[in-house]
Amino acid sequence: MDSNESLTVDVLPEQNLSMTNEDCTNELPTVQEYLDGLTLPIALIIATTVLLSIATFSIFFKNAYHILHRTPKQYKTKSILLLAIYPLVTLFGVVSISVPRAFFLCDTVMHVYFMICAYVFFSLCMQYVDGEDALIKSTDSQTFSLRTPPLCCVVPLFKRAPVTKNRLRFVRMLIMQLPVVQTALFLALNVVFVEDYPNFNRIILYFVPLIVISILLGVWGLNILVRMLAPLYSDLKLMGKYFVLQAVLILCRIQPLIIVGIVSSSISGCVFPITLQVQKNAIFQLCLCFEMMMLSCWASLLYKSPSNIGPG
Repeated sequence: MDSNESLTVDVLPEQNLSMTNEDCTNELPTVQEYLDGLTLPIALIIATTVLLSIATFSIFFKNAYHILHRTPKQYKTKSILLLAIYPLVTLFGVVSISVPRAFFLCDTVMHVYFMICAYVFFSLCMQYVDGEDALIKSTDSQTFSLRTPPLCCVVPLFKRAPVTKNRLRFVRMLIMQLPVVQTALFLALNVVFVEDYPNFNRIILYFVPLIVISILLGVWGLNILVRMLAPLYSDLKLMGKYFVLQAVLILCRIQPLIIVGIVSSSISGCVFPITLQVQKNAIFQLCLCFEMMMLSCWASLLYKSPSNIGPG
């Protein structure tokens, strides 16, 4: 009798431990559970991301001060909106690490703000060239080309053509659909995340094709725009400004896939509340905050032009 009781006592904890390990890969802890189980590595990551976020905000305020005092008036607001993406990403990165259940909401805010910035960038470019009419007059007959990444292989037969109102309207619509379509899709996904989290990873697969198609069309429009304007207005550093903006999308969307693969293969422990999902997100946000700080430094150099004050 005693041996049976002992066997039962030994087996049950193993079963509970196994079940907890399986469940913790999907379950996200509350803030209280997270704080109670906080480990030293995660605490250090949170502290580091906070410092990186403060540094990025400091760079942003320095850049904003420069723009307000040296950039022509018509470019100020849009330039500051574009530069604000870097501290905003770090801020929501800190929130995402500190509140595990808010990670998808934070990701949504970062994603949607990038899409808004894409259209702001288009509007800023049009201001740089004094509007569509001035652009049409200043370009030659072979400026507009649809054969640009990422859809250059899809439309290989289109030749270079002159810039017209309709072609610029086409580019505008490609970029304008980004904030509209992506906001609608991610709003729906947030509803699913809140109402049916256990099935979220399965349901999101149906949204992925729509998200990807919309992004590809928007990036295609941005590439058409930049490749059309950059050679004509080299002093504005449009290619560099576009790259530091596009890098945010690449780092926020491609980098997590790499980190998930590395973390999943190198970390086998899964003890609630520091689940694999929490660990992956913490490492990703740490990398992202550092990268946003570096991009913010680079952007500060690019947005020194145009300036209404001469060099020095």
